[in-house]
Amino acid sequence: MSRKTYYKWKNRYDNSGIDGLHDLSRVPHTIEYTVDMATEETILDLRLKRFGCNRIRFRLKRLGVYLSSRTIYKILKRHYLLNIFRCKIKNRKYRRFAMKHPNDMVQMDILGPFYIHQSGARNYIIIIWIVDECSRKVASKYSERKSRSIDVLDVLEEWIMVG
Repeated sequence: MSRKTYYKWKNRYDNSGIDGLHDLSRVPHTIEYTVDMATEETILDLRLKRFGCNRIRFRLKRLGVYLSSRTIYKILKRHYLLNIFRCKIKNRKYRRFAMKHPNDMVQMDILGPFYIHQSGARNYIIIIWIVDECSRKVASKYSERKSRSIDVLDVLEEWIMVG
């Protein structure tokens, strides 16, 4: 047992007797910062305007009140205002994003590098692909070097030829 621990328990016993040897609460005796009622009312009012903790914090900062998001969260939790807004649409149906006409928008991506082990050498390939958002027409090509504009233009030419 360390000297500090010994004297802590000895002082507790000297001051309070056997009852002083029970574990004490580690909760602070005083709370230095409290939120006044006017600020709390402002927080509750902003919450009813469908704002979340971070937006409430931003709005309070405009008024010159600096609180953390965690403090605002605790105030809302104390007033049971955390999850009061629910999604009213029960059966949402997935709608795929698509353009109305072909060639209105194309999506292009470069994937890789994908490493390939061939006869002891360690090579890699890069995949370049393009897809039309209306017709879902796809063109792709792989390259054995880092993607360069020449490879991208080759894939674009192939995509134009397929259409």
